[in-house]
Amino acid sequence: MWRGPLTDPSGYAAEGRAFVRGLVEEGARLRVDPAVWHYREAVTPGERERLADLMETELPFVEASVQHTFGRLFDPYVRGALRIGRTMFETDRIPRDWVVRCNQMDEIWVPSAAGAEAFAGAGVDPGRIAVIPSPVELDRLDPDAEPLALPDAHGTVFLAAFDWTLRKGWDVLLAAWCEAFDAGDDVTLVLKAWSTSRGLDTAAIAEELVGHVRALGHDPARIPDIVLFDRLLPERRMSSLYRAADAYVAPSRGEGWGRPAVEAMAVGRPVIATGWSGPSAYLDPEVGWPLGYRLVEVSDAAASEVAALSGHRWAEPDKGDLVEALRAVHDDPAEAARRGERARERAASFGHRRVARAVLERIAEATPRPRPRPGRDAGPPVVIEGPILASHSLAGVNRELARALIARGDLDLALVDTQGVDLDVEDEPSLAPLVEATERLLSRPPVLTVRHRYPPSFAPPASGRLVLVLPWEFGPVPSGWVAQIGEAADEVWVPSRWAREGYVASGVPDEKVAVVPNGVDPRRFRPGLDPLPLGRDVAPGFRFLFVGGFLWRKGIDTLLDAYERAFSRADDVTLILKDFGALGPYVPQQAAARVARMAEDRAAPRIAHFTGTLPESDMPRLYAAADCLVHPYRGEGYGLPIAEAMACGLPVVIPDLGAARDFADAQTAELVPSRIVRGEAEVGGHRLAGPSETVEIDPDDLARAMRRRFEDREEGRALGAAASAVIRADHTWDAAARVALARIARLAEPMPAPAPA
Repeated sequence: MWRGPLTDPSGYAAEGRAFVRGLVEEGARLRVDPAVWHYREAVTPGERERLADLMETELPFVEASVQHTFGRLFDPYVRGALRIGRTMFETDRIPRDWVVRCNQMDEIWVPSAAGAEAFAGAGVDPGRIAVIPSPVELDRLDPDAEPLALPDAHGTVFLAAFDWTLRKGWDVLLAAWCEAFDAGDDVTLVLKAWSTSRGLDTAAIAEELVGHVRALGHDPARIPDIVLFDRLLPERRMSSLYRAADAYVAPSRGEGWGRPAVEAMAVGRPVIATGWSGPSAYLDPEVGWPLGYRLVEVSDAAASEVAALSGHRWAEPDKGDLVEALRAVHDDPAEAARRGERARERAASFGHRRVARAVLERIAEATPRPRPRPGRDAGPPVVIEGPILASHSLAGVNRELARALIARGDLDLALVDTQGVDLDVEDEPSLAPLVEATERLLSRPPVLTVRHRYPPSFAPPASGRLVLVLPWEFGPVPSGWVAQIGEAADEVWVPSRWAREGYVASGVPDEKVAVVPNGVDPRRFRPGLDPLPLGRDVAPGFRFLFVGGFLWRKGIDTLLDAYERAFSRADDVTLILKDFGALGPYVPQQAAARVARMAEDRAAPRIAHFTGTLPESDMPRLYAAADCLVHPYRGEGYGLPIAEAMACGLPVVIPDLGAARDFADAQTAELVPSRIVRGEAEVGGHRLAGPSETVEIDPDDLARAMRRRFEDREEGRALGAAASAVIRADHTWDAAARVALARIARLAEPMPAPAPA
């Protein structure tokens, strides 16, 4: 079993595809359980189809389960005689929460000896660690490929491809470049730079680049040429890009492996790279120029980009060595070519089939190892699996239900986080019980796994029953889910009657679908909170608030239409937009460009767009800073921001149909006339069991409702007070936990013995 990213452009996914392909070609019986890290795909339709086939491979017995992800996300409860984690890190150690999970696995595979040393030094049992290099699909890298035409490049060309972060050493590269050459030298530095982690576009990267050159004391117009290459290339075209360069350069401060460097070697290009961490496994003066370095503390600036690196050490590459290496490639192209040819030979040792054989040999030799089990043995052992400490609403639901269940103390509960941390766990004391539950290991096999993640995974658990928490917003559910639910799940939990009706209408047995609602924490979401300071110059006047992804499903287009019809810049009003999921489940953000245009239009009613992660403690204060929440959804499984705003005493403007009617009525909300619209039987690439059903509001009706709330504020306050009383009494996470516990009690009963053959 292979679980991990396989379809997106990340290095993890590229490595995963090479592992999977090699194992299949070496005869392994393999099932994959893909994780989706990004909506962008880097696979062809044929590759996607082959992966889909591997998702359905039957495995009556799992000899080894490999999880290919960040160490803190390892699931210690997966099926498999051997439970293996494949991962890497870029500094001299790994975070503490990685250590805990790594020591709960039977083996940890890292790509280099340097990585093994870092993991062991941080506290991972050395006996669990094995070095398995990163595989490369050599037949996708053509050493005879026609070099890519780079119209602005000339002379000796150096290529660097990297995410624009300080870890990659772009600041050192620019300093060395400006020192190694003069403006008149026949050289070009091609930067294939992107910014997944920082969210910068090419223009912002260019601005930062120019600013840094000036800070170094150089005139950007009088330095050797630099070309920013921002084209998206298919994987097979990367050979042509590498071939367009005379050398690949990567003065990184730390690498788990350094995949682009090995790919460049595979097409015969020498590599200039820091001789530490991952590259130390393949780089020496025979194949390139390893740069000297000194180990230093990760800077505050770098730690602000990736908080997990704070307090770690990594390599500071020697700028003088880099200057000399750049000059050497330019001055002696024949020697560079000789090293490039030897680099191609060395890269061949990392071919995907050769590495796959090493994997199969390792599995044949490995044995399960004892795992620490500090369980409490209090109540039935249950696992909740899904995003836990991320900032979007799906993770929030898991977090709050788990928190309520932990507080009740009726279960031996452990959490398996499948996404990662972007909340500040150090400064949020309320998260401490959840962090502890993500690190502990049950003392007994779980009797029940409650899995809430998207895309859903229908893989059977190693033990016990399976509950799938699957909110759905469009009426009939994907037809493929219906069959898989029948085979894999003992029960499906949905948060509203609206969602439940969609499942039953699609053919899922009535008795198999239970409503386990969402809720609010009345101690956190309540009237009278200190408002979050937004700035009266930024958001003056009456404040409407929208919280959610900028998606058609959320009705963001209807809201913007209605707002423009109801108000002008002359009105003392601001629409506050707080988006979520731009780097998570809600991508791409479909209305972001329109919002930006409206915000800049001085004739349009005022908009204030707030992005970024908001601390948990600030969400209630955001509601307190507003006067009215507007949420004209087309589809919601529940509508959690609506309930949270109501609990804080805000009047809410919502459709009179759909999921939110489970907790909102005419006495507690401004209900806007809406209608059910039946559409195509396909949503998001899913073929549905029937025509989709969405809720539609006319923008003119919404505009009138918003105008009413703007003008009659006393009635709005009365609505908000009534809503707060209802939500805080009857729609809490404790109430949801009671419903969940009743379902768990039934499902935790001993499973019937199989009938005799």
